[in-house]
Amino acid sequence: MTEHAIRKVDNKRVTDFIGLNDHKLRQKRERPGEDMAGFFIGEGVTVIERAMQAGHALLILIINEQFDLSRFGNLPADVEILRCGREVLEAISGRPDLKDPIGSFRRPVETSLSSVIDNSKTLLLTESVQNPTNMGMIMRNAAAFGVDAVCVDSSSCDPLYRRAVRVSMGQVFAVPHVRVNTIPETLEILEEKKFQTVALTPDKAADELQIVLQRETGPIALIVGSEGSGLSQEILDAAQQHARIPMMDNVDSLNVATAVAVALYSVNNCRRSR
Repeated sequence: MTEHAIRKVDNKRVTDFIGLNDHKLRQKRERPGEDMAGFFIGEGVTVIERAMQAGHALLILIINEQFDLSRFGNLPADVEILRCGREVLEAISGRPDLKDPIGSFRRPVETSLSSVIDNSKTLLLTESVQNPTNMGMIMRNAAAFGVDAVCVDSSSCDPLYRRAVRVSMGQVFAVPHVRVNTIPETLEILEEKKFQTVALTPDKAADELQIVLQRETGPIALIVGSEGSGLSQEILDAAQQHARIPMMDNVDSLNVATAVAVALYSVNNCRRSR
């Protein structure tokens, strides 16, 4: 490990991290083809350790001047430690009293859809889930309920975006995620592999989720939509079945991550009861 004291904002070692709290800018910089496309950020000891345990390469660790490195079990020998002063930390994170360390990791090679299909029983697909907090909660729920992979379409946010990683408590590293171009073409591939494709919708004309699950015994792919408008009509038309989570009449819908948790619990419960 090499450790550096960083007390000037213009120090070249922290150039890539200045303005890290500008969420829109950072997401833009991490898109394919942009200058930070090859990296992702993890925050907090637990998240960073889970990333390392999952095999991700920690390149740089940003900490405050008082941080005790013994809080980590093991750090890689080649990691660069940047021990930053208050002015630098504020320029990076917007907070001069940064408590949680920030780790920069090499972004892994993307997982392909074909590599996760054959041995999967439960897949989760997202259309236009753009809020990183919701994506992080979805990934945490997916890990909790044993989802084999999460497939995110081109309009959904990056599961490895820093806010999503943090909200997931590092569980994003426990579940493979796959970037797919469109959900309809992905559904065609899954149906060829004998998956039952089920679109979650608050539409009262849809069957209750429990009823749908009781008549399905094979692998299942659940599809959820954006936080505002839900699934597009194109995807509703493409899915084999529609399912709704029963709710009180004065509630029209659930938060997308909450709906995912309820649905995945129902899938597992139904399978156990057979």
